[in-house]
Amino acid sequence: MLVEVKDGRAVKISGDPAHQPTAGFLCSKVKRYLERVYSPGRLLYPMSRVGAKGEGKFVRISWDEALDKVAAKFKEIAASADGPEAILPYSYGGTMGIVNGASMDRRFFNRLGASRLARTICATAGGEGLRYTIGSVKIGTDVENFHLARLIVLWGTNTLASNIHLWPQIKRAVKAGARLIGIDPYRNKTLDHCHHHIQLAPGTDGAFALAVMRTIIAEDLVDRDYVARYTSGYDELERRAIEFPPERAARICGVSEEEIVAFAREYATTQPAAIRVNYGLQRHAGGGMAVRAIACLPALTGAWRHPGGGVLLSRHGWERVQGGSRRRGVRNAPRAGPGTAGSSAQPGAPDKP
Repeated sequence: MLVEVKDGRAVKISGDPAHQPTAGFLCSKVKRYLERVYSPGRLLYPMSRVGAKGEGKFVRISWDEALDKVAAKFKEIAASADGPEAILPYSYGGTMGIVNGASMDRRFFNRLGASRLARTICATAGGEGLRYTIGSVKIGTDVENFHLARLIVLWGTNTLASNIHLWPQIKRAVKAGARLIGIDPYRNKTLDHCHHHIQLAPGTDGAFALAVMRTIIAEDLVDRDYVARYTSGYDELERRAIEFPPERAARICGVSEEEIVAFAREYATTQPAAIRVNYGLQRHAGGGMAVRAIACLPALTGAWRHPGGGVLLSRHGWERVQGGSRRRGVRNAPRAGPGTAGSSAQPGAPDKP
């Protein structure tokens, strides 16, 4: 990010053209940083509530007073019958810094004996679904290879709003002739750029994925060689998918049978095919299983064989900071457990006999 300063005050921010992933643009949140930094409504000092909760009455206090109040309350809770586990710390995206966002707060709350929470409740269900299916959440289609895909499926994601760094890769793929399909209950602005929008009823992604699998299996579009070499649990998956013919899924999902079948055929016969799954579809009952079902699709069709093919949920944790350098944290996934159709090949690389 480039910041222009005049008389000690930032007056303009813009993307850095020399930064390859962003290519000189900023996301919608970052573009408004100046408004937030200099907003007259920005909170600059500790404030203490006076009066009843909900009245919105606060008075300014010093930092020492604020720290003393917080410390006293923590001590009071820790000494109570409930103990320190009655304190539940939760933080995630406010700062992505290694020290501020992933170090000092954990030391403090661990020493206090507070309850422990998964670092994020943002994508835990989907992450676990992915882990059960392909062996790790640190596996997926490399973002930098999306431009190689000939079919890109944006499943439950508003890429232009929440994953803008992927968009140049998508534009490059589309320019080269790739098809772009969006699957989402809500018509967001990203879908305006898709060749086709499949508008499922909320919470029905799993049923749709199973019906797609059912069609791929019924029409013998499965990559049998890939399934035999790199997956386990195919027979169990087939028995489950058979329970979801397109006509049943159409009633559940609120789309037509023809749309399900057409998508299944296009997905199975286009390589490389990449699926970008995002967090919205796993924030409902059965969301983790929905991600599991979607993650089985590239194994059935052998999409993992091709650079640019596969599925991506998140890149969180792919790189680790060690000794001041960055290195990939991606590893080959172990064979998926019984009852799954997960791939054990490294995504984005050709399979090896």
